[in-house]
Amino acid sequence: MHSDTKVSHQPNNITSVRGCQPLKVEETDRRKQMKKFVKVLLIVALVIVVLVIVVIAALGKMAKEKNEKYYEYTNPVGVVEKKYAPMGSNEVSSIEFKSDNAQIGRFVIYYPTKLEKETGKIPVVLWANGTGSKSDTYTSFLTHLSSWGFIVVSNDDENTRTGESLNAGIDLLIKENENPDSVLYQKIDLDSIGIGGHSQGGPAVFNMATVQPHADMIKTVYAVSATSSYHTKVFGDGWEYDISKVNVPTLLTAGTQTFDAGTATSAEQESDEKAGIMQGICPLWSLEENFGLLPDVDKVYVRKMNVDHGDSHLQFDAYMTAWFRFYLMNDEDAGTAFFGEAPELSTNDHYQDYKAYKSE
Repeated sequence: MHSDTKVSHQPNNITSVRGCQPLKVEETDRRKQMKKFVKVLLIVALVIVVLVIVVIAALGKMAKEKNEKYYEYTNPVGVVEKKYAPMGSNEVSSIEFKSDNAQIGRFVIYYPTKLEKETGKIPVVLWANGTGSKSDTYTSFLTHLSSWGFIVVSNDDENTRTGESLNAGIDLLIKENENPDSVLYQKIDLDSIGIGGHSQGGPAVFNMATVQPHADMIKTVYAVSATSSYHTKVFGDGWEYDISKVNVPTLLTAGTQTFDAGTATSAEQESDEKAGIMQGICPLWSLEENFGLLPDVDKVYVRKMNVDHGDSHLQFDAYMTAWFRFYLMNDEDAGTAFFGEAPELSTNDHYQDYKAYKSE
């Protein structure tokens, strides 16, 4: 009896143990599958991360190239515009000078490299930054201008409106022109100085040419998307200017899109979002106002279609270069863009609202 009882239990125990084995195999398989799945997910995630990094790098490279070669994207169509849109024939070098003025920070001077070995003097253009911008913002743009034969002076002043940093730049030029140890020694044509500015740099060039100590050294002025009198009155604090006292040839430009043009038609209109009224930074009424206030000097204003405030200085680069070559180098071909029987700007389909006055 006892022996039979033991025998009858043994098969049951064995059966019970063997019956658990398939469960353990299935659990092991599930774990292996889960590990494979997680591994695949990690690989996919890694591939996605790598692709994102590659795309971002590619976009960054494209943006950098577009910024450095912006002139290839301005779509020039006029003869003069096509001539001065590409880089000029001069290789360009640069030199930095630390300023004692903390607001200015430093000066960067671009110049044709050939200046180092050749004699003769070269005309100058000083540049006034827009609000919050420094010299680095305009590196490609100013290098382009220098490649057409100019010494170009910029600085890190982010609030240029008074014109003081432009005046300090002229002080530096005078000093370097008399410094035997300077690469610029006796190479600067101090009788051929032009100034240009973007946005807040507009009030800067107007104030430089009227109230700064070296105002009488300025031969021509260029302002792109210059801050309107509506905004300068609101801002106060050195923003206001009296353009009626600018007595040298002046070129005024702006874009036709929202931030430049706005919707207001006069300085008297207040910005009113509900009424759909917006005072642009440099609307058509401002160009007309400034043109009318300028005395009887050579003067031009024009707007470029489908261009707005942020890159307006780039979009007008070719004509800015032509303007400075006309007045600082006596380049008569460049002058045909602005004056004559059929000025190029009056027939260029990418521009509108052209108006000019040529003094006798």
